[in-house]
Amino acid sequence: MLTHRYPSQAHRATRQAALLLLLALLVAPAALAQSARQSAEAAFGELDRVAVAEDRATPTFLAGDLGPASAATAPQFFRAHAAAFGFDTAPDVRVERTETDALGLTHVRVRQTVGDVPVWAGDGVLHIGRDGRAYAWGGDFHPGATSVDTRPALDGATTVELAKRALGPVEYRRSAPADEFGEGFDWTPTAELVVFPNDGAYTLAYHVRLFVESPAPANWEVFVDATTGDVIERFNSLHTFDPRAETASYAPFAPETGSGNALYSGTVTIPTYSANGTYYLYDTTRGPSYIRTMTGNNGSGLPGSYITDTDNNFTASSARVGVEAHINAIRTFDYYKNTHGRSSYNGNNASITSTVNHQSNYNNAFWNGQQMVYGDGDGSTFSPLVDVDIVAHELTHAVTSSSANLIYQNESGALNEAVSDIMAVMVDRNDYQIGELSYTPGVSGDALRNIQNPPAGNQPDHYSDRYTGSQDNGGVHINSGIANKQAYLLIAGGTHRGVSVSAIGRSKTERIWYRALTQYFSSSTNFSGARSGTLQATADLYGSGSSEYAAVQNAWAAVGVGSGSSGGGGGGGGGAATWRYESANAQTPHNYPNNYDYTHTYTKSGAQRVAMYFERFELENNYDFVYIKNASNQTTATYTGTRSAFWAVVDGSTIKSNIVTDYSVTDYGYRITQVAYFSDTPLATTPGFAPAEDAPAEAPEAA
Repeated sequence: MLTHRYPSQAHRATRQAALLLLLALLVAPAALAQSARQSAEAAFGELDRVAVAEDRATPTFLAGDLGPASAATAPQFFRAHAAAFGFDTAPDVRVERTETDALGLTHVRVRQTVGDVPVWAGDGVLHIGRDGRAYAWGGDFHPGATSVDTRPALDGATTVELAKRALGPVEYRRSAPADEFGEGFDWTPTAELVVFPNDGAYTLAYHVRLFVESPAPANWEVFVDATTGDVIERFNSLHTFDPRAETASYAPFAPETGSGNALYSGTVTIPTYSANGTYYLYDTTRGPSYIRTMTGNNGSGLPGSYITDTDNNFTASSARVGVEAHINAIRTFDYYKNTHGRSSYNGNNASITSTVNHQSNYNNAFWNGQQMVYGDGDGSTFSPLVDVDIVAHELTHAVTSSSANLIYQNESGALNEAVSDIMAVMVDRNDYQIGELSYTPGVSGDALRNIQNPPAGNQPDHYSDRYTGSQDNGGVHINSGIANKQAYLLIAGGTHRGVSVSAIGRSKTERIWYRALTQYFSSSTNFSGARSGTLQATADLYGSGSSEYAAVQNAWAAVGVGSGSSGGGGGGGGGAATWRYESANAQTPHNYPNNYDYTHTYTKSGAQRVAMYFERFELENNYDFVYIKNASNQTTATYTGTRSAFWAVVDGSTIKSNIVTDYSVTDYGYRITQVAYFSDTPLATTPGFAPAEDAPAEAPEAA
């Protein structure tokens, strides 16, 4: 354990004002929330709820009386209340879509722009009551984006080629010409100019979309700097099931009712279509939409060819997989129509295409932005991936893309996956498993995922256990278990991590989650935003004083997101988590020696995040370095040179500052004068610093 002498009282006093300001701006979410609340309440008066972006004082959710508003005047609403949303000047906001729901509430989806260029993830929804007054806002604006010069140095075609070069040798998905039903698919690469949030700053970039068929299917979202041509971000937004691995002219065709032998469902009655004595897995009985199922014939071309029969009785073994996918797409369509009043995935009668028998031994299923695709599996890890909850999972990705459009990365991506799992167990109400019929066909009783018990599928069921690495697009298939468990607790009730939740059943849970997805989630909604959105949806449906509202609060608290209805959360904590501060005095020798390798470690058991405040930091630039590490010794940030006072923050209960110097030229080093931890409750006050095992007992004070 290290013991350090404190600086003089006078020295400390001269730093105090600047330190308090830096605390508010650089590390304290509570201070940011207070600033955002003050700005919002200055504009709107007292509010019921305020949530704020963790890295800046901009509100991500407001609930209360926000004043008069309408779909037509939404841009003026944001301009009139610019300060409440963190802007120094009136922002540019455009209306993208307006919907009035069955309760008579109007939801206006808006997008922030800079000189007509959209801000990536800069969207949200303004919610207006029947009285013509806004009652809530949810989304994310970026005031810092307004200073970006929106004049690109490169054109879109050039950036498409730069994005392709970054992907390397791949085979791109081929567009399909119109078939006999007048349907085709366009997979031409696109490039859209956006303002892209980039490591705390903003960059004018082209959002390039590239559609890849092999070596693995992918929808690549590539962001290319519009000035330099550098690729600054990319991720695959193909909405897969397993991380391992519009209107046509129908005459002279006619709808029919046929039968088939489905792979998992047995003998079923199915809607088909006939033309000149040939029958197709093609349903036109659900309004202007069609639902068709095709086969890829174990190749990679999409959408493939039609599955046909000569007597309208699809019993051939080669048709069983297609019949299963066909009937399950219809079941999922009917679920959304009959339960939520949504006609097809976009709510406007979009047609639905499924392709089975994709590639050979393909262990996955996905929604590629235009259709669903299913592999046959390798017979060991998977049999054909067409059971009803997999089909419902994939078609729900289409619902999400057409509503909240949750970005398929990090927490919003995990929420995207969770919504698909949650709705899958609503369509298949027999259990809480996902993919149990096709997963490991030689093993009984298992499934790829289980919302009742996420750890059974190697998923966390509490926010404190979330994956924070970069694999799987930041853990989209992993961290979905957190929201999955929340939904299960809502359905069935129970006690989890010391928090008790009262069951409200499937019917209420599905209404709440669907309403939150389609009305209150936006593209960058994270778990905290999902909590706000589901609570607002519950307030709409059942009232904010209802037992259902308390159940939603407690279910989120049980998985470590926010506090419960009685103030408990995070496994029985004492309210919402906040930053808490402690004095410290840890420092290098001044000047530090050559060939120096030393680590300061601060641990606060039970904390969700921890931080160190570097009051002074002076190193030989680009030769001597400080590596900020977490408990697993993973480097989360690297610093060199001379820096103004700053906070370093990591997730978890341990933060390490490891200084490594070279063989020549030294400088002052650093001094840490304060530490902080993020927790639901105050944790035991103990000496928090410990040296590395091979470090000297004490780093000497400067002379």
